[in-house]
Amino acid sequence: MEYRQLYKKHKRAVQYGICAVFLIITGLIYLAGRKNASVSENTFADNVVSSSIEDSWHMESESSVEDIYVYICGHVNSPGVVKCLKGTRLYEAVAMAGGADDLADMSAVNLAALVADGERIYIPAYGEDISVIEEQTEGIVNINKATESELMTLPGIGSSRAADIVRYRTDNGRFQTIEDIMKVSGIKEAAFNKIKNYICV
Repeated sequence: MEYRQLYKKHKRAVQYGICAVFLIITGLIYLAGRKNASVSENTFADNVVSSSIEDSWHMESESSVEDIYVYICGHVNSPGVVKCLKGTRLYEAVAMAGGADDLADMSAVNLAALVADGERIYIPAYGEDISVIEEQTEGIVNINKATESELMTLPGIGSSRAADIVRYRTDNGRFQTIEDIMKVSGIKEAAFNKIKNYICV
């Protein structure tokens, strides 16, 4: 009996209390939902950013992969043109050329240096003066880089033959050895013998 009287007496206060509790519970549910949604959005954004960074890294890695050709000569076991990746160090290129022979003075060259496409690198013997060797090779025409005018400085090479060399190089890629120049129409062994001491790759 007392509960009913108390309820009647405080009916409005009880109703307000119930409404307040309902609103509090509703508010808590709403805030919890917002928090979960925010976490999901942040996770999605993080995934998108991470994916973009990873894709960019892969694209950069792929673009940095490039084949180059370097002429390693002098005191190595298999002198010649070696194919390697851009960013290769000299010690790696020397290994691709069969490694240094017993006479090679490896302290005379920078083994940690990066090699460049089309570069000619001479590995000297003990006691050899690299500066003298470089002077001796001045005037040598690189048939992979030379212009038509530069090719015309070679014995027996006129304007039409120089144009043929450049055209062949453009259509078929770089020459791997100096002997490959005989693949150009009109350059046979006799013509090659005239220029072989004046060309390199």
